[in-house]
Amino acid sequence: MEISVGLKVKGRETVLKILGMHCATCSLTVQKALLSVPGVKWAEASLASNEAKLVVDPEALDYSELLKAVRRVGYDVFRESAYIAAEFRPEEAEAAERRVRGWGVFYAKANPATGVIYVEYNPLELDADMVAKRLEEAGYKVREVKKGDVEVDVDRRVAELEARDIRRRLIPAVLISTVLAPTMLGIKVVPPLAQMALTAIVQFYSGWRFISGAARAFRNKTANMDTLVTLGTLSAFLYSSYAVFSGEPTFFEVSAVIITFILAGRYIEILMKLRTGDAVRKLAQLQPPKARVKRGDEWVEVNASEVKPGEVVEVREGERIPVDGYVDEGAGAVDESAFTGEPLPVEKKAGDLVLAGTVLIKGRLLIRATRTGGATYLAEVVKLVRQAQNARLPIQRLVDRVSGVFTWAVMGVATATFAAWIALGAPVWQALMFAVAVLVVACPCALGLATPLAIVVGVGRAAEKGLLIKNPEAIEKALRAKFVAFDKTGTLTAGAPKVVKYVGDEHALALAASAEAKSSHPIGVAVVEFAIKRGAKLAEPEAYDTFPGMGVYAKVNGAVVGIGNEKLVEGMGAEIPGEIRREAERYRAEGYTVAYIVVDGRVRGFVVVGDEIRQEARDVVERLKRWGYQPVIISGDHEVAVAKVAERLGIGKYYGGKTPDEKAEIVKELRKEGGVIFIGDGINDAPALASADMGIAVATGTEVAKEAGDVVVRRGDLSKVAEFIDISRKIMKNAKFNLFWAFVYNTALIPISAGLFYPALYLRPELAGLAMALSSISVTLNSLRLRRA
Repeated sequence: MEISVGLKVKGRETVLKILGMHCATCSLTVQKALLSVPGVKWAEASLASNEAKLVVDPEALDYSELLKAVRRVGYDVFRESAYIAAEFRPEEAEAAERRVRGWGVFYAKANPATGVIYVEYNPLELDADMVAKRLEEAGYKVREVKKGDVEVDVDRRVAELEARDIRRRLIPAVLISTVLAPTMLGIKVVPPLAQMALTAIVQFYSGWRFISGAARAFRNKTANMDTLVTLGTLSAFLYSSYAVFSGEPTFFEVSAVIITFILAGRYIEILMKLRTGDAVRKLAQLQPPKARVKRGDEWVEVNASEVKPGEVVEVREGERIPVDGYVDEGAGAVDESAFTGEPLPVEKKAGDLVLAGTVLIKGRLLIRATRTGGATYLAEVVKLVRQAQNARLPIQRLVDRVSGVFTWAVMGVATATFAAWIALGAPVWQALMFAVAVLVVACPCALGLATPLAIVVGVGRAAEKGLLIKNPEAIEKALRAKFVAFDKTGTLTAGAPKVVKYVGDEHALALAASAEAKSSHPIGVAVVEFAIKRGAKLAEPEAYDTFPGMGVYAKVNGAVVGIGNEKLVEGMGAEIPGEIRREAERYRAEGYTVAYIVVDGRVRGFVVVGDEIRQEARDVVERLKRWGYQPVIISGDHEVAVAKVAERLGIGKYYGGKTPDEKAEIVKELRKEGGVIFIGDGINDAPALASADMGIAVATGTEVAKEAGDVVVRRGDLSKVAEFIDISRKIMKNAKFNLFWAFVYNTALIPISAGLFYPALYLRPELAGLAMALSSISVTLNSLRLRRA
């Protein structure tokens, strides 16, 4: 659709800051993508301002679709983020999430386990306080708004504030309930009027958090745990107040003790939940606050966040490294266990990468900073882990549907219980006690916390082991998969190949190495190292390009040079002489990789590259087989070399000589037979990783946010793949047990509380309140077991 700039279009105007545009084609591509979004009436992207102006129908527009559309065509939208801590029940998480979404908000995710909502919004239209106001208008009390991507203490501070508030309300409730408790045994210590006065303090001060929560839920046309507690305790209190003046039995102790038990349970639950985020908090605290920077001729101590890229930072023995960067001078051993889970220190020398938060065990390093403050790998990991902890497992969708009707169903059961007992001729007070017991024994919180707590603890524990779970849905998908597909080079093999044989003249080798000098592929690095050792003089290519899955092309000193497999040779219009082909095939038959060198349309030789199979590869493959997975190799390397690796590892299904796109197609075909986990290096394997049900990127770089995998394994340790499967099994087992317990608890205790088995078995309202409190505590305790997974 073409719209002239001068044309007047009715609708609401908005502006987005676009990232990544660098030419006129870019702006037209972005403009077309935005126009494809339902609700966008007119759009124009400007390269000069890097902005896109839109006219939209606010009723039809979904802001998240704008972001998806722009990212789908390879660009991004500038966003700011914030953590909003608010008071909402686990079962209200989805409702609270919906409240902050809308105009100007690209993404919102509420964490039922911590009471914190993470939002990404358009700063050209609104700020975090305006987003938080939407919650307040819906009746949710906002405790804190923290702007920025890396913030791990907000949930702790909110939990501490909530614990303090509960403690303040709990103390008088405990004292008054202690005075009233003997009444449960028929011992009347306090006269009825005094009971009413004392219980009023508990009901309307200690229990105010339940009353206000119920009122908020009513305003939002929902119902939650607060609704059930308020209905139950207020019913007992109001009936008892009436009974004081009518001469009927009173039950003030019921509402007082119920509120006391539930407050006490909530207090214990909060104290335990403070421990659920320990893993990510420990990661965030690894970043040292200060750094020694060389400015002029002096070393100056500054805040680590103030270090600028390019500055030199000094790190002495025993200190934590404050920035990401490369070693300029010095040598030493660095403990990277916080990221990799491996206890052995790694030797570092000039040119090696070091990361903020790691510890220099011995030596002294001068580090040239590349990323600092909130841009470090550590900060990126903390941000991604926090976002993953906020996500919901697919199994939670069923729970959300059940929770949506659960509270209403309980109120219906309580009403039916009261009516049934009245119809059977029971006195009003007895019918009321059964109805109150039904209301306060039901626990929607236990259902709401079942999977989120397992995710928070499990994802944090995985991060401690060097496993960055970016998409928690991968946990369920991994366990449903049939195939585990591996790339070969750098995944099943060490990824540090060496040239073991070269056939050809020295000039061709120098040209090939010059072409490969710009490549980061392991084979290219091996060729360059080999050529330099042979004394080759490298030249700067006049032109350069890569063909994933085939090789590289360059123009060096006027010569057209290519180095790669048969597909590259064919693409350059060259033929492989029979004698060279036969000799190359002999090396392939032994499991080596062969790369031909083409110069000006003629094959001038080939290099033979060997790459050792990882020591842990055989064990990982065997474990996967025992768990019921079928391992597969899908590689760009020659099929003969792939077959040799497959034979050594006992893998029956393999594919060789495949381009990245062909790998993705094979993955799609395998998915027709069952779920597929693809494991690759996260760069050349991006299409296959994206095509699989879930991808694991065995990465050695630091751009984790850009990796295509759902899970990123740092330092390329293949054994971490088996660890991921293992911890996924434990997370799902934990979440399912939590759900099973929550369902069984409610299924069993609601009929007992309703008096279905009376008088042989029944539950007093006070004990029903205690059972409600214990159910959430048990779910929290079970989730905490994952800290030892």
